[in-house]
Amino acid sequence: MRNHQLIKVGLRFLIFSFISLVSVCYETPCHAADTAVETQPDGGLALHVWDRYVRKFRRDHNLGINLGYAFAKWHVVNLGDIGEASYWVEQASTTIDYTFHILISGKTGYFLGTSAGYTFVRPEKYRDQFQPSTSWLLPGIRAGLVYNYDASGRVFAGVGAQLERFNDIKTHRATGEWQSISVTGESFQMLAGIDLFFSLDSAVHFAWVDTSTYVPKPDESDDYLVRARIGRRVQGAEIGFLTHFL
Repeated sequence: MRNHQLIKVGLRFLIFSFISLVSVCYETPCHAADTAVETQPDGGLALHVWDRYVRKFRRDHNLGINLGYAFAKWHVVNLGDIGEASYWVEQASTTIDYTFHILISGKTGYFLGTSAGYTFVRPEKYRDQFQPSTSWLLPGIRAGLVYNYDASGRVFAGVGAQLERFNDIKTHRATGEWQSISVTGESFQMLAGIDLFFSLDSAVHFAWVDTSTYVPKPDESDDYLVRARIGRRVQGAEIGFLTHFL
């Protein structure tokens, strides 16, 4: 419970920081000095002042750390004495992302990368039948398209795939015992978001992530839980900070 509350507090702090940074970066005079646009001799607007370093598109290496909060719908077809049921679960996550951005043309490009992390759930027993598990997000792959609208920001959309390890999914048997399974799920993601740069090489990252997880029959379990069939869909947001290595 305490870990869950800490994650909520941390996420609220990041959201507050994000709003504050946007306010500071786009409303204060000090930002004007950093992100001014130069004028051409004919009076037209030139490139953003950071473009002398960025050159329209932010290429190469990016590293970020994020906190996420989401709602997960677990769908159980067969798990112990549960025939078929669905359970809504709140979960938090922390992830580390790496992406490599490659120019296609102009301000548009694509990215390839990887992500790894950990998810947190409360140790709560839903309907006295089902208890979800925390999980390790094993390093996977991500790819997508990115558009740099100017040197201070970019929008992106992509897909990803990774393995997710659940070590203690529990169910309540008719005998009165709680029994568990350990499984590795296959998670597939769709994501879209924006990176807002508040300095030349640092940004606030915000994304909406939709993940579907398919869990094969477990290799390790108590009793007859080896026939378990479960899946999960997660929808939520992540916010964090990233560094672009110019």
